[in-house]
Amino acid sequence: MRNSPQNSGGTAIWHFVAATFLFSGSTFFGTSGEHRDAIAVVGIIAGFVVLAVGMVVFRREMTRSRD
Repeated sequence: MRNSPQNSGGTAIWHFVAATFLFSGSTFFGTSGEHRDAIAVVGIIAGFVVLAVGMVVFRREMTRSRD
């Protein structure tokens, strides 16, 4: 999906917000139980993946805004 002139970016911020929730989600939802450590590791790994995708999208938005 390409950005139209009316909608020129703003997608990368939602990746960063999602990464923040993934990083902190294990603290909020995984504070008790047997699989607390596994939930924390999955949340951290997923957070880094979404953060990396957000960085790629942010770079793409910045190069499009220069053109």
